[in-house]
Amino acid sequence: MYILFEELKKQLKQVSENSTPVTQPQIEMPDLSVISDLTAKLDEVINEIRKPVKTEHHHVFHIASNKIFFSVIGVSVALLISLFAIYYQRKEISTYRDNDLKYRYVKMVGETTPKKLSTLENVFENKRDSVKVIRKQVEQYEKAVIEETKRLEKARSGKP
Repeated sequence: MYILFEELKKQLKQVSENSTPVTQPQIEMPDLSVISDLTAKLDEVINEIRKPVKTEHHHVFHIASNKIFFSVIGVSVALLISLFAIYYQRKEISTYRDNDLKYRYVKMVGETTPKKLSTLENVFENKRDSVKVIRKQVEQYEKAVIEETKRLEKARSGKP
């Protein structure tokens, strides 16, 4: 193997001695100042792109717009309907409260006559201050009944 390498070396030397040297043509160097100018401009553009852009959004609602006008009308109608419903509901609830108090008062009194019922109705319609007095009387009566019931339960169970 060594011999083969030596022969190859000799042949390479002969080829290199017989060959004419190749001269390379002179390459002209381009003007690099143009490249530096272009990179400077590119840097400026990149900096402009990186700057934050302030975007302003303006939302203006004009009553002249159809959507806004009909929306305002719709909300107003819904509000009025709700107010009327609340008013009538409060009136109805007040009537139920009064009827409940009348029932509790009749229960407290024991028995009643048509004349006493009409008097009670007149009190509820005309004299609202008397209704407060009736309410207090009924509440005191109901507390007394509850206390009496508790006392009877204790006596029945034998606990002191």
